[in-house]
Amino acid sequence: MATLIPAPAFDLGRTLESGQFFRFAPAGGGAYYVHTAGRLLRARQDGDRLRIEGAPASFARRFFALDHDGDAVAQTLGRDPALRPALDAVSGLRILRQDPWECTAAFIVSICSNIPRIARTIEALARAWGRPVRLDGFASRAFPAPGALGDERALRRLGLGFRAPYLVETARRAAAGFLDGLDRLPYDAARERLIELPGVAEKVADCVLLFAYGRLEAFPVDTRIRQAMRTLFFRHRAASDREIRAFARERWGPLAGYAQQYLYAWWPRARRRISSPAPPAAAPA
Repeated sequence: MATLIPAPAFDLGRTLESGQFFRFAPAGGGAYYVHTAGRLLRARQDGDRLRIEGAPASFARRFFALDHDGDAVAQTLGRDPALRPALDAVSGLRILRQDPWECTAAFIVSICSNIPRIARTIEALARAWGRPVRLDGFASRAFPAPGALGDERALRRLGLGFRAPYLVETARRAAAGFLDGLDRLPYDAARERLIELPGVAEKVADCVLLFAYGRLEAFPVDTRIRQAMRTLFFRHRAASDREIRAFARERWGPLAGYAQQYLYAWWPRARRRISSPAPPAAAPA
């Protein structure tokens, strides 16, 4: 049975396809199958509402961050002239609240990879060790629980390569409760704890804090964001990742994560038009 949920200032497709999440697939008619937190659900946007099957409304509201005020986010960030083109081009993005274990595993898989390959690898892990899930005749498998990923050789055979031992050890620690309670720690303390995990460096830790724990001050810096920030704000100077993160936290504060996600989704189309150095836009008043 479908549930309709109010979803103002929200775009389902842009949110799912913005690079923060990897386990979704078209379900026809503008709908998507979404795997998260061991669930399989189907979501379709009907104007300013979401039609959800396979999950309670409360779960869907939290996962899709429908409690965030999308209009307020856009209005606040829109005071920054450098962000307005991104906000206009890919409006409606939300920062999803993913399961911490699934998100951590996904971003370990993402190391030195690209989005299509990440999605294929995550799907292969689910097929190999995930429990069966079904929704209205659509059969799939959930992402494996941490205790299922203990065989490094088998992970290597799936193409995990050097990431295999990282995933095995992280799964072992996750099964023991390592990821519990990070949302209650100060940001820097939570970040340092995540970096204790093998394969989790600064960028992966920031991704997990942003996309699983809702720490909206996080500003993950990867190749795309590095290029966008150096072009838009540093006059093409090779600013370090630390400089970029500090700049973002100072400029956008508690909404730095939203600024990052809008830039990430917009930059592939924008960089073709932006080729010459320009002075950085003035900070918003």
